[in-house]
Amino acid sequence: MFIMMVISGLILQTSYHNQSLRFRISQIQSQCNILAAQVLLNDFMISNATDNLNTEIDQLANVLEGRIIIVDSEYRIIKDTYTIEQDKYMMSNDVHDIMLGKTPNSTKIMNQYVEIMVPILDSSTVTSTIEPSTSSTRSNAEGTEEQKKAQGVIICMVSIRDLQETDTYMKAQGRTWYALFSFIALIFSLLLAFVLPRPLKVLNRKLQYVSEGHLDEPLEVEGNTEITDVIDTFNQILGKIQTLENSRQEFVSNVSHELKTPITSMKVLADSLLVQEDVPAEMYREFMTDIADEIDRENKIITDLLTLVRLDKQALNLNIEAVKINELLELLLKRIRPIAAKRNIEVVFESVREVVAEIDEVKLSLAFTNLIENAVKYNVDGGWVQVTLDADHKFFYVKIADSGVGIPEDCQEQVFERFYRVDKARSRETGGNGLGLSITRNAILLHKGAIKLYSKPGEGTTFTVRIPLIYIS
Repeated sequence: MFIMMVISGLILQTSYHNQSLRFRISQIQSQCNILAAQVLLNDFMISNATDNLNTEIDQLANVLEGRIIIVDSEYRIIKDTYTIEQDKYMMSNDVHDIMLGKTPNSTKIMNQYVEIMVPILDSSTVTSTIEPSTSSTRSNAEGTEEQKKAQGVIICMVSIRDLQETDTYMKAQGRTWYALFSFIALIFSLLLAFVLPRPLKVLNRKLQYVSEGHLDEPLEVEGNTEITDVIDTFNQILGKIQTLENSRQEFVSNVSHELKTPITSMKVLADSLLVQEDVPAEMYREFMTDIADEIDRENKIITDLLTLVRLDKQALNLNIEAVKINELLELLLKRIRPIAAKRNIEVVFESVREVVAEIDEVKLSLAFTNLIENAVKYNVDGGWVQVTLDADHKFFYVKIADSGVGIPEDCQEQVFERFYRVDKARSRETGGNGLGLSITRNAILLHKGAIKLYSKPGEGTTFTVRIPLIYIS
């Protein structure tokens, strides 16, 4: 910015100098033209010292702080305000060219002076030469040449020292302003260098404090808009990290509890057998059966946890292939119908069209199986389950509706969380551990799909799954 200001100042100074010089030259030329008309009117009779014209020429030279020389048609100097070249002859090329009409005037800028030559023209000659004529082409040419010929030349040499002094003054003022501006800019830069980093330093200390493990304390730093925007974004990241940490801790706690419960039950059953003597075979068989059930339950929890961990990883191990979704759902329903028949639950499959999609058949089968099994488990005796398949040009849709107990509205956003169960007593009766819907959602997300839930308590539940027909890597 400082360089631009200096360049702009130099351009302004140069422009002002040139404009002033052009204006001075224009004024001098105008005065010389007036003087030329007076000289011509007096027939070049200006040698008398008491003559008014002679006095006016001297006065004009004094006003202009310069020198005026008048040359007649014979190249004789008839007036020199310095009287140095008086009555001498001037045969310079510039004077000769003006006399012959080759150049209308001449201007030369020297060190501290400007030299201006103006012709003395006879207006009567000009008028006579532009009248119509029947002369030959040669005569016309001669008339044109005569029209351009000058009767004399006025040479005016004027000092431009005042312009140079003005330029010097302006340059000195410019240097003063440049120095003042540089000083102000330096002070302002030092203030900025001191003020601007302060919020950054405070922010850096806060970040170091957070890096030491204090993730639960949001940052509060005052500063400009950019700093506050960064802090707001960082606080959002801290909030997500804290939420993730809370979720991780809750998950570990839930896993510990879920794995400990079957072990505790087995421990109680085993201790009951050990403290009794002569235990009947029927009771022994009953307790061992309960222990085996708890082992199966423990195994199912571990299996679901391993499945969930695998689904949490990146979708690098997906085995994508073209699968007929109609046949896949019919196979899944064929396996589940015997379980539904025990409670007289009708399972209906409605296929709107044939659908072929690029999916990982194993993982997506697990997701659909969990949804259909839940529709059966949490249904009423004699109820129904309806599975509908449809598709458009981009996605296929699977809707699983049931006539079951439904899910309360305040629980619908949490049913996909790990180990979350709406009714823990009922889930334990049906063998649920709260991982099925979490596994289902992860499998669907791996396929770049989406799952939605619609439910009302006592009116049943509907899950809608949307999966792209072509897998997006």
